[in-house]
Amino acid sequence: MGLDSVELIVSIEKTFKIDIPDQECEQIYTVQDLINAVTKRVLHQNNTRKELLFTRIQNAILKTTSSTTTIHFKTPIIDVFKLDHLAFQWKDLERSLQLTLPELVPLDFNDKLDTHVKVLGLKIFKRKSPVTKGNIEQLIDWIISLNYRKIIDLTEPISAYDIQRVVIGIVSDSVGLPVNEIELHHVMTRDLGID
Repeated sequence: MGLDSVELIVSIEKTFKIDIPDQECEQIYTVQDLINAVTKRVLHQNNTRKELLFTRIQNAILKTTSSTTTIHFKTPIIDVFKLDHLAFQWKDLERSLQLTLPELVPLDFNDKLDTHVKVLGLKIFKRKSPVTKGNIEQLIDWIISLNYRKIIDLTEPISAYDIQRVVIGIVSDSVGLPVNEIELHHVMTRDLGID
């Protein structure tokens, strides 16, 4: 395990007030493996705050966008926001919820852009993934991960889902990747660049 991995594990252990044995840490390859290691050690319950936050977000979206779209978990984000007012509505939603939303990127405003930035025909770097390509359920996941310190009380039993969202929030903070680019199947070293 490299220094980045050790720092990530220590951060996870401090946050959840647990200890993951070194031999088990050596077997953590994916984000899901890390979540499983935490879930084994944290008293958790089955209820989830996803449904509670859905109602709050649904009401805030309807208020801030004047959208007439029926909003469900699988509703595409772009279906409830007007592209020409996206930045304003996004900030308005953030103020209304009093929570941090994922950062919008150039591809959110112009899906005609190439996914890579090129100079003289050479790919220099890949653009960040657009948030608006996700759905409302994913938006809720990302909001919880970005705001886990505000939303989740870690001193009480929490759900396995909440553990997942906190771990992804910590991974995002440690690696510097947006939460919408971190998936459970991602390998820590290859996909996230953690040594």
